[in-house]
Amino acid sequence: MAAPASSIKAVIAALSGNVLVTLIKFVAFFMSGSGAMLSEAIHSAADTGNQVLLFLGLKRASRERDEEFHYGYGGERFIFGILSASGIFFVGCGVTVYHGITSLLHPHQPEIGPSTFAVLGVSFLIEGGVLLYAVRGVLKQAQGAPFFRYVREKADPATLAILLEDGAAVLGLFLAAAGILLAYLTGNALFDSLASIIVGLLLGLIAIFLVVENRDLLLGQAVPDEVGQRFVDVIRARSSIADIHDVKTRQLTPETFTFKAEIRFSATFVAAKLAEALPSERLAHTGEARERMFQEAAQHLIRVLSEEIDAIEAEVRTAIPEAKHIDLELEHLPAAQISAYADDGDRKRADGRG
Repeated sequence: MAAPASSIKAVIAALSGNVLVTLIKFVAFFMSGSGAMLSEAIHSAADTGNQVLLFLGLKRASRERDEEFHYGYGGERFIFGILSASGIFFVGCGVTVYHGITSLLHPHQPEIGPSTFAVLGVSFLIEGGVLLYAVRGVLKQAQGAPFFRYVREKADPATLAILLEDGAAVLGLFLAAAGILLAYLTGNALFDSLASIIVGLLLGLIAIFLVVENRDLLLGQAVPDEVGQRFVDVIRARSSIADIHDVKTRQLTPETFTFKAEIRFSATFVAAKLAEALPSERLAHTGEARERMFQEAAQHLIRVLSEEIDAIEAEVRTAIPEAKHIDLELEHLPAAQISAYADDGDRKRADGRG
């Protein structure tokens, strides 16, 4: 299943912006010696590397399914998402916090001038523009759904990573600017070091969150409860179904769901379909004619049940467009229970509970 084109565009936009911002921030660090500016430069460099990983993940996930992977390669984006989050944690968080602590233990006053704040301003414009582009893309995907609910439940992990990284980048710029400004006004390098540590810890929290999100999807978490209930409701509404149970769901990707359930056809429905193939005037047949009659009746019933299952799957996909794989199995019952279960199912339907 191909990844959404908007996700790929968001990653490319973020990658392009971060390459430029990284170069600007490193130049500003060499000019000022600011720990907070180095933290921001490392942050942007880590974001650039992470977005390369996200881009690779999206491209590899877009490959069509084949004989080796029948459900496609959609899960590759989660593997690369975890690699990206690991980069944020170890490079973005680890190196930044280490540098901040080192600056606290061995403080030195950074050389801060107008060029430092100019770099921060340009970086803010670029990072803010990339963030705005990503947000607009998500709003378009959400199609009127609440923004934060869509991000929490349905957004592609790559899109989520871009939103968090760009949001952290913009917030990190504010923190870095505050630390640099306070160090400039007070002459105390402590503020610059603290800003560096806070930026690093922020990246660490984002990395942990992204690892958890990608891990859930990689393991195959269930679809949201309301989606699972919609699946059950659609099937229960069919007059042919007496019961449904053992429902299992999985998100292969945010755009691809798989559903599995055991169903029991209503005895009334099956009997009616048999009656269509076995009219009373044919029941008097004997010999080869009788055998041929039952074979035709069996073929008719098999065709009817197959068509009914196809109709159920089509109705489910209409209600849940992400339902790409639906596995409906007939319930297996001991012979002694078949009659009791059929009667109970029909009673439930008559009472409006089936």
